[in-house]
Amino acid sequence: MSEAEFNEAVKVTVRFFGPLAEAFGTPTLEIALLLGSTIRDLAIRLELGSSLEQGTRVALDGVLCSPDEEIPDAAEVAFLPPVSGG
Repeated sequence: MSEAEFNEAVKVTVRFFGPLAEAFGTPTLEIALLLGSTIRDLAIRLELGSSLEQGTRVALDGVLCSPDEEIPDAAEVAFLPPVSGG
């Protein structure tokens, strides 16, 4: 990443819960994204775009939000899979 790109990047902490944490092999990742990236952009990068369509919810800094929310620097994004059971 060049210095210009670094200045246009944000650092994000990503948290996974339930089966997503198992699938990624970790409950937490740190990722650099381009400034202006949305949660949907992050989901696509992590190959979770279809999960959003299947009911996975997202939270930005602990508040449930739309996948179209822009991610600020030093944010925490959580992917919350739908709860199933009986």
